[in-house]
Amino acid sequence: MATIYDLAFANIPGVGPATAKEIMNVYSSTEEFFSETRSNLEKIFKTRTKTIDAIVNKTMFDKCEKELLFMEKYNIKCLFFKDEQYPHRLLQLPDNPICIYYQGNQDLNLGKMVGIVGTRNATQYGKELTEKIVQELKEYGVGIVSGLAYGIDSVSHRVSLKEGIPTFAVLGHGLDMIYPKENFDLAIEMTNQGGLITEFMTGTKPESYNFPKRNRIIAGLCDCVIVIEAAKKSGSLVTADLANQYDREVFALPGRVNDEFSLGCNYLISSQRANILHSIDDIVKIMNWDVAKETQTKKKPKKPTHLTKDESIIYDIIDCKEEINIDDLSIECKLNPSVLASCLLNLELEGIIRCLPKKTYKIC
Repeated sequence: MATIYDLAFANIPGVGPATAKEIMNVYSSTEEFFSETRSNLEKIFKTRTKTIDAIVNKTMFDKCEKELLFMEKYNIKCLFFKDEQYPHRLLQLPDNPICIYYQGNQDLNLGKMVGIVGTRNATQYGKELTEKIVQELKEYGVGIVSGLAYGIDSVSHRVSLKEGIPTFAVLGHGLDMIYPKENFDLAIEMTNQGGLITEFMTGTKPESYNFPKRNRIIAGLCDCVIVIEAAKKSGSLVTADLANQYDREVFALPGRVNDEFSLGCNYLISSQRANILHSIDDIVKIMNWDVAKETQTKKKPKKPTHLTKDESIIYDIIDCKEEINIDDLSIECKLNPSVLASCLLNLELEGIIRCLPKKTYKIC
């Protein structure tokens, strides 16, 4: 969890993500940085007196103290980019947020994260396809990320909640409000099965210039981004372009050439900025999730019923560890070495366990 020094560090005027990373490569903590002398700060920031004065005078600390009280009241976490819980995917971005505010109960580092974006003016076709895609993604153990806007965003969140899928909304404002306000109940429900994410402190309004920043977090949090419906000029295309910059896969749902909200998707596909999305199989193949799913769903062998007491002990240890070498196995099972060797030989001859290189054993 971030400290008041971390929050203050994220609010230093003139210090962006790149500079923040350089500074934190030198200092062990933000608290140490804020104890720095003016003369040393002048070596770092040269003639940027506004930045230096803010650090020396700690002008942002009053604001950050109020933010901490708000966070405590509403169970909000602030994650500094050096924190262990900070989303590791965001660390891959050159412009990752210094801090993010998170209200929710799900891990932000799930194994698979998918962004779904699209127009606020979703057609029935777009809504139905969004619902179908989310439902089919469920079996791959994904988290769904979107922006809580009307249309495609709202559908993706609602279907995720219905299907029991973790879903996250990235906001373009502080957590002291919900925009649009009609999605307030949806947002509250999401905090129990996912969460709300923003880099903006309380008091930040949903101004138009905040949403490109919001979109970069949606793109950065995900392994891939799906564009369902989008006009030729839209925030969804901004998200898709950012995803491409961040080396994420982008998928777009094709539509009729004369449909306003298919123009953006068709453009992404024709300009090779997105993979064409015919079905969930296109995502699974390109993301190589079929192999992962096969590994996840592979049936675990049942424990044989005829084992001796000593063989049963050995089997349970190997099964629990998946793989274990002979030395560790000997320590854990506490059997006489000759008894252990005999049991291992019997289990191996029966095809119940397998001996790997370096005397490591696993269940067949």
